[in-house]
Amino acid sequence: MSTGTRVAPMHPPRVASADRAGGQALVEFSLVLIPFLLIVLGILDVGRGIYVYNGVAEAAREIARVTSVQPGSCPAGSTSMPSGCWSTQMQAVVATQKSLVPGLTTSDITISCTDLTGAPQDASQCYVGTGGAGQVRFVEVQVSVPFSIVAFNFLPVQPTFTFTAVSHVQMS
Repeated sequence: MSTGTRVAPMHPPRVASADRAGGQALVEFSLVLIPFLLIVLGILDVGRGIYVYNGVAEAAREIARVTSVQPGSCPAGSTSMPSGCWSTQMQAVVATQKSLVPGLTTSDITISCTDLTGAPQDASQCYVGTGGAGQVRFVEVQVSVPFSIVAFNFLPVQPTFTFTAVSHVQMS
């Protein structure tokens, strides 16, 4: 009982192989893109971290150097030098370092006076080259700056480090 009309089989139309290759390339590109971007951002973060670490170390050295020459004057009874007793030269160096080191603030800088053994000394006597009984005075500057990694910004917990540098310089 054939009527002479032929019915085509029910198969989906074939997609050209060139369209499949383009889709495959897009999927492969998207799979490679994410790890590639993480590696690039990681390399940039390492460079940024080295820059900040070197900046923190240089800031501690420069502030200690200028403090040893121009310490300012502090009231008696304190072993640290608050920013209110810094000399104008110290304030100028701190302002320069704050412009060079990302994230550096005045509260990240601790300046104190010590003797040869590292024992804290009264900040009011910090400007004196030698203390009683010939003790040599030193200035100790500690600079700390927080550093967060940009490559992992998408994580719920942000990995943060603190770069700290300490410099000891003999008072002149």
